[in-house]
This record gives sequence, C-alpha cells and structure tokens, in this order.
Amino acid sequence: MAKHTENERLKPAEVEAVLRRSAQLNSRRWGRMKQNNPSVSAEVVVQVAAAAGIPEEDVRRAVFEVSSEKAADPMNYHRMLLGPARMRAVREIEYPSRETSEYLEEAMRSEEGMKLRYKSDGASLWDTGDTVGLMRRALDLSGEKPLLKTRSVELLVEEVEKDRCTVDVIADISNQRAEYISLAGILGVTFALLFFLAGVQNGLFLLGVIPALAAPLGGFRLAFMKTSADMRRSLDRLLDAAEKGPPRENTPDRRSRPPGQIQGLKPIPRFVADQKDE
Repeated sequence: MAKHTENERLKPAEVEAVLRRSAQLNSRRWGRMKQNNPSVSAEVVVQVAAAAGIPEEDVRRAVFEVSSEKAADPMNYHRMLLGPARMRAVREIEYPSRETSEYLEEAMRSEEGMKLRYKSDGASLWDTGDTVGLMRRALDLSGEKPLLKTRSVELLVEEVEKDRCTVDVIADISNQRAEYISLAGILGVTFALLFFLAGVQNGLFLLGVIPALAAPLGGFRLAFMKTSADMRRSLDRLLDAAEKGPPRENTPDRRSRPPGQIQGLKPIPRFVADQKDE
C-alpha cells in the first residue's frame, strides 16, 4: 500500500475522488454495523468542504439540490410501503455540454419516444406527451422503452470544463407506485372480504383476513422493486450511450493522395472491338 506524505498536494479532481470514496467506505461501515448513520448539519459540511478547498457557494448549492430532491419525493405511506419513486443517475461525460445535451435530447425524442415539455439552459423536462402517448404507455408490454411509463424525466447537463460535463437524469415513477398501491388495496380488500364471509360460517377462516390483506402488498412491492431496477438500468444505458458520444461520420482522408486523384475507384477497362477472321 502506497504511503503519502503530509506535504503532498492533491488536485481538485483528486480531492473530489477522495471525498467520494471516503463517503462510500463510511456508508458501508455503518451499513455493516446495522445502525443509523449519524446526522451532520449543513454548517459542518460547509466547514469541512472549506478545509478541502471547496467554495461555500458550491456546498450550499449541493445541499439545496439534495434537499429539493427529498422534497420532491416526500416521506408518505406510499414511500413507506413500496419505496422511493425518483430514480437518479449521474455521470461525468468527456464531451462538451452542448454536444452532449443535443445528443441526449435526440435520444429521448427518437429512441425513447418522450415529448419535450420544458427547456432552459442545460435543463429539460420530458413526459409521455398527449393522449396518444398515454395510450402508448398503457399498451407497451415489450419493456423496450421503460421511460414511457414514467411520470416525467428531468435531464440536467452542466459544464465542468471545456470538454467535460456532468449529466444528471432523474426519472419520476410516482404514477406507477400509486397504481401499484391502488391495485394492492383492491385485491387485498377483495381477498379479505372472501375470508371474512367464509369466517361467518367457520371462524377458522377469520385467521386469513390479515394475510389476505398483506399478500397483494408484498407481491406489488416486489413488482415495484423490479420496476425500479429496470428504470435504473435504463438510465444507466442512456448515460452509457452519452459517454460513448454521438456517432461520427467517417470522412475519407484526402491528405494522403495528390490533388485531382480520386481514391477507391477501379480503372475502367478499355473497350476493344472483337476482330473476327473473315
């Protein structure tokens, strides 16, 4: 294991990598201990970031973004029963922000079938569109375009350097979570009512009322977990395509041949008339 001296200086990118890795290791340690993570105030975060050379305005902005994301998906009984409804994927792309934004918008429009609802500098909001889009979402059983089943998708592209940007994609699937909760409630009440009516004749059936209420909820919880996993894979696939960059056309190299010469053409055979012996 390499040893680092106390006087060693780290660049901003290295500081970011060290802090991110340290946070991951700390989260894993508290996860193994099966204890609640300690809470830290925003002021302490600002002081720690200032010691690492991170400006306070950047820290305040990051805290605001994290807080706004929690506010967009508040803790209610839907979230307690099935889980969070906002899937997020962040990636640094080694391409200019404008080129990356145009490529992702075209992919959302042509490949995912989404409709643009709002666009500003580096940010855009997408949904399924009009009634036709809602019908496509309801009738699409192939699973090839999972973003069609979302309530909305936020696309944020922010420039980091001249040829590098950060892409943040947030998918809202609260509509699917609400549908699962409704279906679980209808099925649970139906099954529980059957056991209750049977329990009028035989009290032993009354023991199945509570399991009948809980069973559909457990099944739809597993279904929502699969939906969330599929959504995360879809977002990662979208970012993978953006990381590879838009396809570039292969233009022929004209510097390797003299002017006036066409490359890649075969010479035309000379026509010679057949001479038959008289």
